[in-house]
Amino acid sequence: MFLRHGYTDASVDAIAAEAGVAKQTIYNHFGGKDQLFRSVISRAQREVGANPDTSALEEWLATSDDLDADLRAFGREAVRGVLREDIVALRRLVIAEWDRHPELLAEWARPRPALEQALARAIGRQAHRGVLDVPDVDLAARQLTGVVFNEATVRSFFGRRQLSGEEIDGIVDAGVGMWLRCYRYRGSQAGACSVTPPA
Repeated sequence: MFLRHGYTDASVDAIAAEAGVAKQTIYNHFGGKDQLFRSVISRAQREVGANPDTSALEEWLATSDDLDADLRAFGREAVRGVLREDIVALRRLVIAEWDRHPELLAEWARPRPALEQALARAIGRQAHRGVLDVPDVDLAARQLTGVVFNEATVRSFFGRRQLSGEEIDGIVDAGVGMWLRCYRYRGSQAGACSVTPPA
């Protein structure tokens, strides 16, 4: 109903009728339309791994003995999730409602910082193990999601064009490969991606 009519025009009455329940049932379970839509967003993101169990993700990547392969596996799964048709449609809806309901965009974006924080902690632990050389783990985590997720989003014309499996593999392989070339520990050559601000 939200995708069909938009957030503003999808009434609780219409949603209840579509679900075959009384209007009061919606209010009893969710409190109102705002909370219902937030639940829709959260569930959709969980289903595609956009709102993952960050502790499990952190542990997986932090203890990986093949970080290259595991980052690529993570990237492929995550990209396929964020480009899923219903997720793309929800993202467009949230953006369309931005002016009238900016809180919806904040809700949509909420999982990404938690994901990036988990990645940053995993990156820090791999740096402690001597696998990576990363001066700023938070920046490195944002760069990793940027070169993978943002590239896939742009290449798909923000979800309007379906990417083939080969295209997704290519985007992830290129992004992870570049990131690892920058941050993999190389002894005296380590820290190649450190950025010194101009004087």
